[in-house]
Amino acid sequence: MEYQQLGMSNQDAEWLASRRFTIDDIARMFNVSPIFLQEYSNSTYSNFSEASRAFLTITMRPWLANFEQQIKSALLVASPKSGIRYQVEFDTADLLRANPRERFQSYETAIKSGVMCPNEAREREGLSPREGGDEFSQAWKQTVEIKKQPEGKE
Repeated sequence: MEYQQLGMSNQDAEWLASRRFTIDDIARMFNVSPIFLQEYSNSTYSNFSEASRAFLTITMRPWLANFEQQIKSALLVASPKSGIRYQVEFDTADLLRANPRERFQSYETAIKSGVMCPNEAREREGLSPREGGDEFSQAWKQTVEIKKQPEGKE
């Protein structure tokens, strides 16, 4: 029988630790999460979801805001008609897309409060419109009347 080492040598362990430190260092330099540099040692799905949101708000949003300002100042001129304003804004909704349960809860809230019609929610999900789906909910106007039982009756 011959002896074979099952673990790694101290040199190999040190090399791996220095490699992980290098990845962390690069992530700090470019203001991104190590998850985006394929370093998953301390990550879970919720970490990845939050890292994606943080990537957009911390890393990408300043760049996008700068691009928006540059486009406005370099390309857009004042409208010849009064009351018309041009707007430049990057659509980052897909980058912040939540899981299905969170999306449907937000659609439900928006529809019930009259902010969004059902067909708008269907459009965001890539579904075809339904007949009558362009009407806004009147749920916020409705009241619920609670009647008390007369005394002595149960």
